[in-house]
Parts: sequence; structure tokens; C-alpha cells
Amino acid sequence: MARATILVPHGPEADAVRRARPAARVVEVPAGSACGAALPEFDPDETVVAMGLCGGLWRLRAGDVAIYGRVADGIGVTELDHTVVDELTGALPQAVVVNAYTSTRVVTTVVARTVLAQRFNADVVDMEAMHLATALHERGVRFGMVRIVSDDASRDLPPIDDAVGADGRLQPVPVALAFARAPLAAVAFVRDVRASLRVLTETARAISPVAV
Repeated sequence: MARATILVPHGPEADAVRRARPAARVVEVPAGSACGAALPEFDPDETVVAMGLCGGLWRLRAGDVAIYGRVADGIGVTELDHTVVDELTGALPQAVVVNAYTSTRVVTTVVARTVLAQRFNADVVDMEAMHLATALHERGVRFGMVRIVSDDASRDLPPIDDAVGADGRLQPVPVALAFARAPLAAVAFVRDVRASLRVLTETARAISPVAV
């Protein structure tokens, strides 16, 4: 790749990517649907790699590396550039190529994850992929997506369904209340997220030779 930009939600995910000191430019975007409207300008020959965390809907476990091959939401489906998928697979031989679903909120229950997996033939869920894919496709930008599974379908999360506000920022009060209502689930969730952020750093470092 001649030149690349890594897009990553601001906050802990962006911090994890920056710790890798990648050669690519790192651009932070809001979480959720606001991400698509917050993109910078890209050079005609530039490649974008969107990174961050995601939730597993089935078969993948916390800490697994997912390369997106297809993204869907309730409206449409986007197939990602297979040449970029192949390049990322070469740099990340331990990763799994997956189908992703973009949700409007955090999916917290095993039951809801099972429904999404079956309805959309999806392996993972996040809140940004389809919005980014649509915006990048409209600009004619070559792009790929790599996410780390931070929570899987083995157990329910704390009730943090509305943890991300309309502006794409984490809502600390609702999160704190949700953690207080489900302290054991909160401990497991935080443990898995911290471990997955370490994997995110390692993954950003591994793709750096590819994304330049």
C-alpha cells in the first residue's frame, strides 16, 4: 500500500492503536453513527484501515482478530475490497475473515446476539462499520476493516445498551449505573476489554508494514 490512514473510535481504542506507533496516519472518529460524517480528506492513492473493538455474535471469542469481508445493517449490505482483505489476511494470519453487522446500540444479551447472527448471517457486531463503509465508498476510497472481539456470546454484558450518546461519546453515568446493577458481569466485561485492547495494539503494529 502506498499510503494509509487508520480510522479508530476515540478513547481507549484510539489510545491502544497509538501505542503501536504505526507508520500510518491515525485519525480518531466518534463512536456510532456520527463516525461517517467526521472523516478527513484522503489522497487518491490512499488506503484506509478502520480498526477498533467489536462484539462476537457466535463462534468467535474475546481477543480474536476479525477482518471484515462483508458488512450489513437493517438496510443494505457492503462487500469489502477482496484485495485489501487478502493483504490484511497476509499480515494477520491468525485472523478470521467475518461478516459484520452494524447496530444502533450496544448488544448486551446472548439472546439478542443469536437473533442478529441468524438474521444477518453475521459473526460480529459493532456500531461504526456500515457508516464508515458507506462514507468511504461514496468517496471512492480503498479501505479495509480489522476489529478485535472484546466480548462474545458466552454471557450477557452489563445493561450498557445506551452507553454511546448521539454525539458518539461514552455516557459515563449510564455506564456506571449499569455496572452497579450487574457487578459480576461488569468485572468480566472490563477484564475482556482490557485484554482485547492489548491485542488491538499488537494488531495495529502487525499491519503497520502493510498500511504504508
